[in-house]
Amino acid sequence: MKVKVQIRYLPNVEDPEALSIKRNLELIGYEGIKNIYSYKIYEFETSLDREDSIKEIREITEKLLTNPVIQEYKIEDLSE
Repeated sequence: MKVKVQIRYLPNVEDPEALSIKRNLELIGYEGIKNIYSYKIYEFETSLDREDSIKEIREITEKLLTNPVIQEYKIEDLSE
């Protein structure tokens, strides 16, 4: 089974990478960019069934990949 995890900063939490890119774009003349948002994406391949895969990936995401104070995540089944 293939599973994708998408992680992003919560609304109203500063995204330092996106802010840096936005500032640099403005420095080189791109003034029309209102906002930029960065995401981290992880893809997992598992040998478990759908229910167990989602459960395991959710645990991994909550324990290791995200900080729930400043980030949120979405899990997507890529096998369908």
